[in-house]
Amino acid sequence: MSKNREFWYFLLQGTLDDKTGVYSNFYTYGTHCGDCLAKAMKTAEKEGVIKPELIETCRLDNLEGFELPDNAIEMNSDIFMLSTFNTYELKKEEKEFTPPTGIAFGTDENQYETDLIKECFVAYGKNDNGIFEFELVADNSRLIETYFKAIDFLPDTDGFWIYIRDHWENEQTELHAGKDLISKENIIEFLKSNNESTLQNGFIDIVVHSKKGETNLTLDEHKKIQLHTKDESVFNEFIGKIIEIGFEQTREYYNIEFGYYHWHYRTDKSLNRNEFKEMLSRKNFEKIELN
Repeated sequence: MSKNREFWYFLLQGTLDDKTGVYSNFYTYGTHCGDCLAKAMKTAEKEGVIKPELIETCRLDNLEGFELPDNAIEMNSDIFMLSTFNTYELKKEEKEFTPPTGIAFGTDENQYETDLIKECFVAYGKNDNGIFEFELVADNSRLIETYFKAIDFLPDTDGFWIYIRDHWENEQTELHAGKDLISKENIIEFLKSNNESTLQNGFIDIVVHSKKGETNLTLDEHKKIQLHTKDESVFNEFIGKIIEIGFEQTREYYNIEFGYYHWHYRTDKSLNRNEFKEMLSRKNFEKIELN
């Protein structure tokens, strides 16, 4: 196997019809996790799975002594699939949390059960630094639309920046500020135009800034929406609007970052790290030196 090729396992969830849910298992070679995932998704669809979504994953080429299960079928030179689907009856009242694109549960045993993760938010009063904090978990089905609404809930914006995290291709964390992206409309348009490399990228934090209250709205690398502000009125108005679109506050808050093994990835159609930085440069982003 070429050292530029990776080997990944995927547990996908989808449906066979409006009454039957299904889990399918794939073992796939490719250039990176998202490339492998796209091959698994395409194969699942060919096998009759409707709208497959990633639930669990694990990189296999780093594991010593891994062997494919006996019931794995070779679909082509890159893809193996377990011969049996696991089906279940769909129930309207039951909805499992699906991790947003860019992050997925690992296969190791977690500290907490995955069904404890629900769509909800937590809000914390002013801390010692005078900052009010908010954090929200949204399912894959509505994370992006919720983040766009959250941007609209902010006071007038005046800044936009992106943190590229160090675990993306094992380089240093970098900060890039969009000098031309000031208004909400321009920021949202940039994100929509670069959706796969930004909103669905599990290696970056996206931050929208407002001068009022030194407010930051972040979609972080774990796909959580966070608000930090020094202005209590901004904080309270924001929470009120979040409640209006259907989210509830909780004290029982679980999220994929803490207590759960997980993997970050980017999609097959996204830019690699160098290409992404080149795109930011073309869009007049400025690299800011971090201390």
